[in-house]
Amino acid sequence: MSTSLTRSSTLALVPGPTWSSFEQFRKGGSASLEEIPEHGVATLVGRGVTYRILREGDFQNLIGLAADVHRLQQGLNVIIQAAKVVAKHPDQEHVQLLIHSAALFAGSPVLPTRDGHDAFQLTQEEVDAQVSDEFNLENAAIPRPRF
Repeated sequence: MSTSLTRSSTLALVPGPTWSSFEQFRKGGSASLEEIPEHGVATLVGRGVTYRILREGDFQNLIGLAADVHRLQQGLNVIIQAAKVVAKHPDQEHVQLLIHSAALFAGSPVLPTRDGHDAFQLTQEEVDAQVSDEFNLENAAIPRPRF
């Protein structure tokens, strides 16, 4: 998982494919998901409900933006409360509290975003190390339970 300290200030999502039923989406298989463009939002309409489908990077960007909005709301609330205290008690100590609150808020203008989770893959070294353990990595040969 990588972290960057900058984020695009705009959210440029575009409409993607639309499926009018889950059956239509299911018949398309994984190729249906590949139709979703980068920064695209696909729409799946079910019985009385609509789903939006995003790529991982776009979802992480939305999560980062939502976290920023929450951080801004909380930070502004602290500054507003400190300003109210200064209005009632305009002494040096309370003014310093307001200045310190504003400085903390201004000091972290952007939260880091993450690119998402890395795909899990075994390296060839890990596969070779497991060969001597009599562990079968070939999942096609593993019998499946029957219910």
